[in-house]
Amino acid sequence: MQKKEKIQKMFAGISPRYDFLNNLLSLGQDRQWRRFAASKLPEGFILDVCSGTGDVAIEVSGKSDVVASDFCARMLELCHSKLSTRGIGNVSCIQNDAENLSFHDGTFDGAVVAFGIRNVADIRKALSEMHRVVKDGGKVVVLEFSKPTNPFFRAGYFFYFKKILPVIGRIFSRDNGAYSYLPSSVMAFPERDEFTKLMEEPGLQDIEYHDLTFGIVTVYVGTKSHG
Repeated sequence: MQKKEKIQKMFAGISPRYDFLNNLLSLGQDRQWRRFAASKLPEGFILDVCSGTGDVAIEVSGKSDVVASDFCARMLELCHSKLSTRGIGNVSCIQNDAENLSFHDGTFDGAVVAFGIRNVADIRKALSEMHRVVKDGGKVVVLEFSKPTNPFFRAGYFFYFKKILPVIGRIFSRDNGAYSYLPSSVMAFPERDEFTKLMEEPGLQDIEYHDLTFGIVTVYVGTKSHG
């Protein structure tokens, strides 16, 4: 089974407990992280890639119309249910592959991906697609887990991340692999400067990054050049 199929199956399996575990395992910080990432987007028409159950799309919907895109149908079902319950009418849920987005060039004023870019099989292709579907001058925002830079905090965090988090995740999700996959995928993710260079490859400029919560997560922001 290819990585894409494995990830799709894994997220479908943990989807019922996904939101609860995000909040629990981030010690309640996940909403602040999403809010900060959303604040870096322009107003207008926004694409949320790897949207999952739609939390980022909902955060952005206060100021923009949003397309919530994900390749896992079960996640999008939960996203649609959440939107209906909250009476949010300016978010559309569409099943889509981050590496092959089904939108025309320059469709969106901005694109965002939160905790999803490390899960795609080809990060370069996904970033290229986000760059393609954003208008000239538009923003591409990436929120992703990072490795803390402070050596003391880093040591304690790694112990929690590698030893405790997988156990908690396994208990509540009843999935033996999903929350062991999380630490390994974060450890394999490019360092900040390396990821910045990946964002530059398709043509994003003026890239900046912001570490949040002692560097547990990082928000990257790039602008699509004009022409």
